[in-house]
Amino acid sequence: MSTRSSVAVILICGFTSLLLAQAPPAPPKPGPEHEKLEYFVGKWTVEGEIKANEFVPAGKTVSTETATLGPGGFYVESRNEGGQLPTRLAIVAYDSHAKVYTSYYANSVGLVGTATGSVNGNTWTWMVEDKFAGNAIKGRTTVTMSSPTQYTMKYEMADGKGGYTTLLEGKATKVGR
Repeated sequence: MSTRSSVAVILICGFTSLLLAQAPPAPPKPGPEHEKLEYFVGKWTVEGEIKANEFVPAGKTVSTETATLGPGGFYVESRNEGGQLPTRLAIVAYDSHAKVYTSYYANSVGLVGTATGSVNGNTWTWMVEDKFAGNAIKGRTTVTMSSPTQYTMKYEMADGKGGYTTLLEGKATKVGR
């Protein structure tokens, strides 16, 4: 082996060990926008009044919503089940690049959708885009945090004329962590 080759091997080994000795970059940490999602973590009893509509009959509903913080603290997974409405599974996160909250969800009767949200004080407003039976449905969900253990919510569906029709109103009460 030539002297040049030996020096090259020694230099490569030296640089490789130097690179491996450096500490890996620290994983990213959730920011204040992500931490706002932690309000919803826990077990909630959700009571609502469904207004007459083409999807489900009018009436009262009581369901359980269970939300957990995802690994790393960047998103919340939630499951709502029981009551008169279909079971729903959702992932809610803050998109740091788009600077908007985002929700992806699906339910037990085939409704899938996305929503983008914003927060103003204690009020979250979600602009909803659902797909059901081949039809696009637009709506708005408003969630107002009344206390650390209670919030009110309202879901309205766009009427196609620039307005909204209320389909569901109710409140949620935290019953466990």
